Amino acid sequence: MPKLSGEDLLKTIHVTHPDASVFVVSGTDEVAPAVRCIQDGALDYIVKPIDKDRFQTALMKGMEIYNIKAELNEMKRVISSDHDEINTNFSNIITQDKTMLNIFKYIEAVSTGSAPVMITGETVTGKDMLAEAVHKCSNRKGEFVPVNVSALDENMFNDSLFGHVKGAFTGADKQRKGLLASAENGTVFLDEIGYLNESSQIKLLRLIQNHEYLHVGSDKPIKSNARVVAATNADLVKKVASGEFRQDLYYRLKTHMVSLPPLRKRTIDIEPLSCHFFKQELAHLGADVALPPAVMLQAFKEYDFPGNIRELQSIIMDYVIQFSSSRLGQAELKEFLKKHNMKLIKKSSEPSDGRFVYDGQFPTIKQLESNLIESALNLTDGNQSKAAKLLGITRQALNKRLSSQ
Repeated sequence: MPKLSGEDLLKTIHVTHPDASVFVVSGTDEVAPAVRCIQDGALDYIVKPIDKDRFQTALMKGMEIYNIKAELNEMKRVISSDHDEINTNFSNIITQDKTMLNIFKYIEAVSTGSAPVMITGETVTGKDMLAEAVHKCSNRKGEFVPVNVSALDENMFNDSLFGHVKGAFTGADKQRKGLLASAENGTVFLDEIGYLNESSQIKLLRLIQNHEYLHVGSDKPIKSNARVVAATNADLVKKVASGEFRQDLYYRLKTHMVSLPPLRKRTIDIEPLSCHFFKQELAHLGADVALPPAVMLQAFKEYDFPGNIRELQSIIMDYVIQFSSSRLGQAELKEFLKKHNMKLIKKSSEPSDGRFVYDGQFPTIKQLESNLIESALNLTDGNQSKAAKLLGITRQALNKRLSSQ
């Protein structure tokens, strides 16, 4: 290298391109220059003749560190930005919860990298939907390929994910590429990763560390650039402590880790989710779109929902089936809530500030009238005379409106 030494070039690159990963290849087998190069920012110092494995390891390490730096820079940009608009890639997830919105920002920041993403949380908190959002935000051109680990035994998991060669086992009359091949340039989503047995854990660790895997029945490594996103409702820390889950795999998977809060910890989302499911179920039945009763929403907010979002949807589905065939009065509503281990919560009699509040689709006059009548009946425990007085109409007028609904 005339006019400029390798060490001087290294210093220049470190100043002009601080995020670049640089390693030095030299014919000088001396400790002093190697130490100086490392101090000046070199990632590695390789002595000629070049060992192929050492060179490949250094290159992969450099790419990994470069990707991590890029992710950190993107994370700083997204988290420090002032915009409050939700990325359209999260539009399928209904939420107003601050914790959820912060998770969206974090996912948006790390999604363009290649490191694994781990999503934890109780059953039916939306882990699968968030995993798909990770894929959408990544702008990867390949497919999003979900794999339910809990539904597969060891042999089925290996065959489904990695594929097999012809003759690998009885009945393998032709080659199968496997789901990893389908996720090339895309994302493979491993749901319920906590059910993975030790043998499969080792193979997954190899995939994440070396970006390669083996077909069942073959010893020829196949390269993969599929992004791994995993999810679990299990406590992996306890599983690692008990020896059920490999510690090295756990640390690889938790590079980017988010924990989705259960529904009971995001009560602000109960009303928009209820309205969404309510309209959805009524539309399936071909009935007029309406809003759920206010007292029912109040009861929901006092309930723990151990079954999370799916339980909420099931309760609303049950309610809509009854509601569409006949009007549920105060007594019937009490029985309905009791059936689902809830109770009717009486609204406070404190005066409101007179504002009209709505969520989602703007209600029609007919819907508002229906909701006002229902609220008046709930406040008066079903007494139509008192309800009519609250509404400022006669009991006969109230009966007429009830019969027309």
